[in-house]
Amino acid sequence: MLYQPILNHENSLEVIVDTLGDFTVHKHYEIELLYCIEGSYKVIINNEPYTLTPDFLAFVPSLAPHETQESEKFCRKLLIEAGPLFLGEFFDKLSVLSLESRVIALEETEFGKKIKSLIMEIIDQKQALQENKLIVRANATKIFGLFLEQFSADEKEPTDIAKIKNIEKVLDLIYRSYAENITVELAASVAGYGKSNFCKIFKNTTGVTFHRYLNKYRTERSKFFLAHSDMTVFEIGEAVGFGDTKTFCRVFKELTGLTPKQFSESKKKQLFN
Repeated sequence: MLYQPILNHENSLEVIVDTLGDFTVHKHYEIELLYCIEGSYKVIINNEPYTLTPDFLAFVPSLAPHETQESEKFCRKLLIEAGPLFLGEFFDKLSVLSLESRVIALEETEFGKKIKSLIMEIIDQKQALQENKLIVRANATKIFGLFLEQFSADEKEPTDIAKIKNIEKVLDLIYRSYAENITVELAASVAGYGKSNFCKIFKNTTGVTFHRYLNKYRTERSKFFLAHSDMTVFEIGEAVGFGDTKTFCRVFKELTGLTPKQFSESKKKQLFN
């Protein structure tokens, strides 16, 4: 499972209305809202499965492992993702909301009906030829504000929030510079920890060791080149940061069950069939 950053300074809020496909298990720092417009689909949050049908909204907390699986051929969804760049000082409070269930039936309460009204206006704006981004952002702000108003939060900030923010710096380093020689010593320095303490905190935060996370990300990046380019295995391994072809092939097979060559051949065969 990869940690996946979603937002940046240029795009502090992500709002998508689409027939989105399945998303394998992943997690990210941003808080995510999932709404079913038409059809139905399954969402699994922290290993708890829920089925979303129209008028149901799922709240995915920061760094909660989650995935979606379509249960019908045609399914339309609304996805809203917001992090601290959009929510500012309220992000930490939203991250520790006390929700009895991660899925809310919007027609059952006045709170839910207010949320649904804002959601429907967002959907209308996103489907318009000229999207009114100001209304979309305003309604997203109101939705998160209603969540804060409705659900009590633990006033004590989680002890690991600072650790998460420090590990986020390392993840940004990986996403920006994965092709370079990123040592554990460099990563620990970026996070502001000693090597031993960093390794422990990184694994507790992401669920895997630093080296495994880095190798998994480099492997995922290599898949695109293997499927869509004429680069050699040596060139691809070098391009994504592996020191030599032998290491690239060993790690790739360990993580995918295939050699880079086998993966490339299978993907290109699918493209031409």
